[in-house]
Amino acid sequence: MGRRKSTDRIDVFAEASSPLRDKIEKSRSKKGNYVLDLKVNSPASMSYLGVEGLDSAPAIVRLSKVKGLDVIAITDLYSGEFIDRMIAAAEGSPLTVIPGVSLRCRLGACDELILTCLFPESTRSADIQSFLTALDVPASAKGSSEYILTHTLDKVLHTLESFSGVAIPSRIDKTPNRMSTLGELVETYGFRGFDLAYVDSQHVFKKRWPKLKFHLFSFSDANALAQIGSRIARVRLATPGFAGIKEIIARDQQA
Repeated sequence: MGRRKSTDRIDVFAEASSPLRDKIEKSRSKKGNYVLDLKVNSPASMSYLGVEGLDSAPAIVRLSKVKGLDVIAITDLYSGEFIDRMIAAAEGSPLTVIPGVSLRCRLGACDELILTCLFPESTRSADIQSFLTALDVPASAKGSSEYILTHTLDKVLHTLESFSGVAIPSRIDKTPNRMSTLGELVETYGFRGFDLAYVDSQHVFKKRWPKLKFHLFSFSDANALAQIGSRIARVRLATPGFAGIKEIIARDQQA
């Protein structure tokens, strides 16, 4: 795929895989444009603000439809517990649910690097748990922002890719400590897709790496129903699924 101008609205083309074709046809937006929020938390996160007596899974599906979302990713910290419920709730609807999980990693002097990890649609809660087990994540870390992975970033990424996953550094511009990792993430690890806290941070990428093409997003990081779809990406795809998203955020392995 040829690279395009870095922007918070990105055009990407990918072929639909046959197992997803029926759902893709149902969820296809006008002229192939899709609306994505790839950082949505669920009751599996400690910080989630639920509504008493409300079944969150179907509520998330309904609200996503109201917000005009075509694709969401469920990305709780150290937990895939809610993935199966979300996939079941979205069945028969036009919403595509991407399984995911968030991790807190170390890189250099920074111990607050957040990776949003995304997986193919066939991934289930048990698969996410197997991934976390492979990284020696204790059960006590489920949903917590305090736990920090003990493995190196190299090990984390190698393990992620062995599970067919892909990562987006999330809110990389939220603190100076996180921003201190940006050079290594781009130049050593080849990241070209980032989730930003502030849209204005795009100028940093253009100034430091004027010849590189980045895919810069700003997703909601929703911790409550009302926050879902508060920040989105509009993407032109042949398929709204994981395969197309992976093309956007895959690392440059030659970096």
